[in-house]
Amino acid sequence: MPTTKKATQAATASNKTACTAVRGPLARALAGLVALGAIAASATSETEVASAWTEAITRLVNLEAAANKVAAEQTDRTLRSKFRALAVAAGLKYTKIRSVKPPKVEALVAVAGDTGALEDAVNKLEPTCGKYW
Repeated sequence: MPTTKKATQAATASNKTACTAVRGPLARALAGLVALGAIAASATSETEVASAWTEAITRLVNLEAAANKVAAEQTDRTLRSKFRALAVAAGLKYTKIRSVKPPKVEALVAVAGDTGALEDAVNKLEPTCGKYW
């Protein structure tokens, strides 16, 4: 059964909505990780490191929530799975960062800099979401 133009347009609109819904939280989470790594590496005050740590955790939680919300709204199982993978990657990253307390700056730099799982999840979404990001 061929796909109709109307169905394709609806799917494209749905994909655009889903992708743009996670674009902001994703960008903020990545920026939070970069900031945490930079602040921890510069050995600034413990208060600044703690603040960046808290902000990075908050941004990852927000990304996880946004990705889970978008995944729940998807009718396409493949796309739903890709958004769930992003949510899981954000949740795991949140857990790793939360486990390293601010005085341990070397560990924070290492954990904040290891974005492999998030990058993998984003790469899986790239074919669908790349043109909207």
